Amino acid sequence: MYFDPMRDPRDEPLQPTAEEIDAWASHERDRRQAWLAGPTEDEQDDWARRYLRRASLGFADSRLGPSPGDVAQWAEREHKRRQAWLAGPSELEKREWARRSRRRGLAGLSASELPPTDEEINAWAAQERSRRQAWLEGPTEDEKQRWIRRETGGGKWEGLPSSPVMETQLFDAADRLLREADLAAKGSLVALARAPLAIWSYLIRSGRTFEEELYQPPSRRRVRF
Repeated sequence: MYFDPMRDPRDEPLQPTAEEIDAWASHERDRRQAWLAGPTEDEQDDWARRYLRRASLGFADSRLGPSPGDVAQWAEREHKRRQAWLAGPSELEKREWARRSRRRGLAGLSASELPPTDEEINAWAAQERSRRQAWLEGPTEDEKQRWIRRETGGGKWEGLPSSPVMETQLFDAADRLLREADLAAKGSLVALARAPLAIWSYLIRSGRTFEEELYQPPSRRRVRF
């Protein structure tokens, strides 16, 4: 084992104790279960603030903030979405996985260039469902080891996989980037379509304010003799 005589052992980070590891794992498990049971009050407040910012830019039906009923409806939809996520991949997720698998095959990153069969798609869905349920139960041993390396400063290169895995992840990242670019293009069209209405509404309000200030009768003043 190589020993660096210039390195002081006292500068080495201390390893987390077993109690600290268990405490982190317990906290992380509670956080994941709270996410599934949520949204929490903080998440609902954060959604209301984001809604209000969108409304101020004209991207919502009303410029007013969301009502308590709006927040409750969003929280109910989000709760159902999280429950559905735990139950396993939806049909849309299965199609997205099949499409990515097909593109990896065409790029030479998988053994076959043919699209995945129904059996392969169902096998992936079952594996993904098990992974999500295991995620809810708490961190695995691998997750604990990664957390320890991050805490001790040994996780600087964490997430740099071997070459084949790296190529797959880079390909998935490029696929997500293309998808986000497509959504951004569609969003820009919506913004451009709504911008004239928002400007028109602002000009009308400004004109009314001008008329009120222009035609408002002057205040009467008492003249002293």
